Amino acid sequence: MSLHKIYSRYAKSLIEISQEQGVLDTTIESAKFFLEVNKVRDFRNMLKNPVFKSEIKLNVFEAIFKGKVNEIFEKFLTLTVKKNREILLPEIMEELLLQNKKMKKITDISLTTAAKLPEDFIAKLKESLQKAAITAEHLEINTKIDKSIIGGFIIQVEDNLIDNSIITKLRNIEKNIIDYKHIRVI
Repeated sequence: MSLHKIYSRYAKSLIEISQEQGVLDTTIESAKFFLEVNKVRDFRNMLKNPVFKSEIKLNVFEAIFKGKVNEIFEKFLTLTVKKNREILLPEIMEELLLQNKKMKKITDISLTTAAKLPEDFIAKLKESLQKAAITAEHLEINTKIDKSIIGGFIIQVEDNLIDNSIITKLRNIEKNIIDYKHIRVI
């Protein structure tokens, strides 16, 4: 069985149990919290290291997560450690968030600009994207500032990329000039 199928099954099971218990939203928040904790190098190393016994990992999980995540999520973490699957937890959490977004028909949009944009512009962009019907019912726009694009914007919606940045336009002009010179010389 592929690893992706394993992540998917664990994530799906956790979503189903959380829905049955009416705690899906807190489970999603717990998964986000787990991923934040996983950014700490020592925590990641502990997860991957087989030298640390299950009891030690469970004690670390209890110290970090007890009272900060819901009971179902705590039991899920315990189960994965007891089954020696804790190394898969970061990918399971990512898959959990993806499945939740698909279920709630949320599309992630990445917006890269050279400077911070006003909120009214982002609202108008969101409205335009919804009208264009290239997204699901709901949108989550994640903004990123990258001064190297000089100006304009880059929007990524799933596999679609709209690159209207100044740097890309300059590169295209440069390429056209080089291609033109090459044609004239021949």
